Amino acid sequence: MISADRRPQRRGVTTQRRSHRLSTPRRLLSLSIASLCVLSFILLLAYAQDQSCSADDSTSACSQPQGEQQQEDQPQFWHSYTIDDFFQFFHCSSILPGYGAIYGDDDTTPPPPSPRSIQERMLTPDQLSNTINQIEKLRDKYRNEINTVPIFASREQSSTVFSVPIIVGDAGVKGRGIYAQQDITKGTLVLDVDSNNVGIFKDAMQWRQFTYTLGVEDEELACNFMEWCWIQHVREDDGNDARHINEDEDIRVGHTVFLAFDESGLINNAEWGDDVANIRCGSYLPSIGQDDGSESSSEEWGPCKYRYYASRDIKAGDEILINYSEFEDKSQTGWIDFGVGIGITIGDRTSSSSASESLEVE
Repeated sequence: MISADRRPQRRGVTTQRRSHRLSTPRRLLSLSIASLCVLSFILLLAYAQDQSCSADDSTSACSQPQGEQQQEDQPQFWHSYTIDDFFQFFHCSSILPGYGAIYGDDDTTPPPPSPRSIQERMLTPDQLSNTINQIEKLRDKYRNEINTVPIFASREQSSTVFSVPIIVGDAGVKGRGIYAQQDITKGTLVLDVDSNNVGIFKDAMQWRQFTYTLGVEDEELACNFMEWCWIQHVREDDGNDARHINEDEDIRVGHTVFLAFDESGLINNAEWGDDVANIRCGSYLPSIGQDDGSESSSEEWGPCKYRYYASRDIKAGDEILINYSEFEDKSQTGWIDFGVGIGITIGDRTSSSSASESLEVE
């Protein structure tokens, strides 16, 4: 039995508990309101950031998640690659024709090419279409990612750098080559790369990223890119090449990597075999030398810059050849001066499958 003096205390406790149970809906309502306020604040912040990104989409915070930004800030393994490293990494010696004997993949010596007519040397329509498609892929990628100099948007809008009619043909062990479609007289301008159909690279890391992102998508295209582009040390204007992409300042002066978006990148090097070059870089000055149709002393040629002339008479069906050493010495030191070096430095890393898994690039 409970004494009378304790009942009020118990009733008080009971009343307090009842009062607590009755206040629960009110507390839940308060919590719901607070949650809605927090959610509204978060949504307001997200809206404000979205409006900020819409005003300036060029900021990295708007264009990429924070994790991807941090990933791109970190040095990647290919950041120190040389051109030879990329060549090995994308298996170019097994993809491109003619490299087996050089790199030891093929112990046999190919027989000398037999004489063939220009019709017999012509590529099949499928082969020619594949070559043109690869050139156009390079054009699109360059315009979208590099565009250091403005170039034509498409093959239809552009003009070839060749000043004479040519065909793309089968050059045997060398792969594809360029052949004269008609006789060319010594001293004739054959091609001019001072054109809005020729892209340039002035930054080594930019060239590396272009090469790497090509290769993770298409190894053959990356190998062709490295074959078709060339390094040249462009000297200051000497008056023989007056035309410039920029008349006030020629940004191509110095060590520059060039890439023509037509078939001119297929001209083969005469120094690779026992062939003799029949075009050369530099202004032709016939008044100094003997104009007998043969190549005379170097004094009859101006400095090498952007234009290439026939250095001897060329017959229709002859392959057009040049000595690469005219604009880049045989030791390839120009690539070192440009910043992508030479020589193999990557050891046993020769699989591009790991490349695509290790880095996602824009």
